[in-house]
Amino acid sequence: MQTVVIVMALSFARAFLEGELPAGSVRVVPDPTVKRHRDQHLAEQVKRILADGQDAVVNAPSRSTRRAVILAAAGQGARVIGYWARPSEELGMPGILDYEPEYSQLNRRPRKTEGFDVLYEVVNPELEYHLREL
Repeated sequence: MQTVVIVMALSFARAFLEGELPAGSVRVVPDPTVKRHRDQHLAEQVKRILADGQDAVVNAPSRSTRRAVILAAAGQGARVIGYWARPSEELGMPGILDYEPEYSQLNRRPRKTEGFDVLYEVVNPELEYHLREL
């Protein structure tokens, strides 16, 4: 079964990314030239990746982006795994919001009922992390 991983964090340590994400997965990044219907554009990328038989990883801090990606994954029969990390106080959340307002939604814990098959909170993502299932 193919997998779509939804990452909901400002940053993760390299050890986390190498240890938890599917080997050979394709990272889906938003096209900076797409301003309208950005969520749908990401969902279409996920569909193409899954159709090619690969797993996908998407950074989706906003609920609307997650919804579009989860629906695309479900439509392809893929498993959806979410990893969320509460923003660290040291990262200077107000400064980040100046140029990426969608990250303000990271303060709200996602819910498994959004359509995740498995949802984890990543505790201490920058150091020696551990996972807690939500």
